[in-house]
Amino acid sequence: MIKKIPIEDLNTGMYISGLEKDAPGEMLSFMNSILIKDGAEIDRLKSKGYLSAYIVEDDPQPLPLKTPRMDGPVSSGAETGRPLEKADEPVEPPPVVELRASEAPVPKAAAPAVDYGDFYKELKDAREVRNEAEDLVRGFMQSVRAGEEIETGPVNETVGRMVSSIFRNQDALTSLARLKSFDDYTFAHSVNVCILSLTLGRHMGLSETALHNLGVGAILHDIGKMLVPETILKKPGALSDAEFREMKRHTELGGDILCRTKDITDESRHVTLHHHEKFDGSGYQDSLSGNGIHLFARIASVADVYDAMTSNRVYQKGMLPEVALKKMYLMRGTHFDSELVERLIRSLGIYPIGSFVELSTGELAVVRMPNHEHPLQPRVLIFSSRDKAPYEKPLEVDLKGEIGRWIIAARDPGPQKPVIDRIMAEAEGLSLAS
Repeated sequence: MIKKIPIEDLNTGMYISGLEKDAPGEMLSFMNSILIKDGAEIDRLKSKGYLSAYIVEDDPQPLPLKTPRMDGPVSSGAETGRPLEKADEPVEPPPVVELRASEAPVPKAAAPAVDYGDFYKELKDAREVRNEAEDLVRGFMQSVRAGEEIETGPVNETVGRMVSSIFRNQDALTSLARLKSFDDYTFAHSVNVCILSLTLGRHMGLSETALHNLGVGAILHDIGKMLVPETILKKPGALSDAEFREMKRHTELGGDILCRTKDITDESRHVTLHHHEKFDGSGYQDSLSGNGIHLFARIASVADVYDAMTSNRVYQKGMLPEVALKKMYLMRGTHFDSELVERLIRSLGIYPIGSFVELSTGELAVVRMPNHEHPLQPRVLIFSSRDKAPYEKPLEVDLKGEIGRWIIAARDPGPQKPVIDRIMAEAEGLSLAS
């Protein structure tokens, strides 16, 4: 467990994994666990202006990893058509923080136990249902653009299969949300927002019925965009103020569509209507705030922005997942419900599946599975040696059981992206065949 405490409560013998200056926009610094050896170290942290520390209450590993500074405002760029603001320096992901009690009436769920066998068994079904979901979205969006009604039967059936997959093994379907389609962004995005929303809802302990209603709303959340002119939807540059006003109407238009659609619950409609509301009341369409925004809409908002930030678009290059999580962590309490951002980090892992990382040994690896109990120690596929020579066959290693290996940083895959995609595909094929 990683817990946030005032810097005054920090004592020798504690392990810290993060430091924070509580003033908005101030520096956040994250690292693997470091042992506080004496009072002088605590005084030095206080002198630098740190007001809070994140301490490790179990299984410490004193492996230092400093995070560079990231200053300045943050923008998701998800709807405005404007490029994302860039940090001056690369950043590392946020820590897993102790979750506060939510005002929302939902039960708390413990992190799922690591079960690699269940993950491998579920992966084939999860891939099939994801492909089915993308075909479904493509079909009903084309129907709406043609002025036809949505058939809710196939929607309920596909979302039901997704919910069942999440219950059998959360990580299998979640791992496929990393799949992005530049040409069919709208379709892939709706599926990914559904997957991420279900993942977050499952992590919160929502019932199967609640997850189903959440999933239906999430997969339909952008349905109103089919009534927005394509010249605006596909514009490669920044939207004008008039175009942005028209774009913002997609939530209202989507709500109208779902009000005319049979067998859609009010809970699902809330997602379509209010997934662009912000926790501080500065969003649209009704300027709702806090718990005045339906829980399902708050969940979908977090999923929507995370997927948008990590996707390549006409006007932006997708961020690394770790950078997106860091930016969203800085927006907690303003754009997003703080607890939901923290739960997203917990459910995806600090290094989400598919992350390209460098190890302390100099080896390069890709994250195969998160470790929910020990987020800094995922299961990885190591594919190159210290001198970056490729291994004949990737080595699958659980970092939880390693003494001499740990992640020092996430990297931009760049030209390595095809190699990583091939390694992940082959690993999934080998796992399924075994």
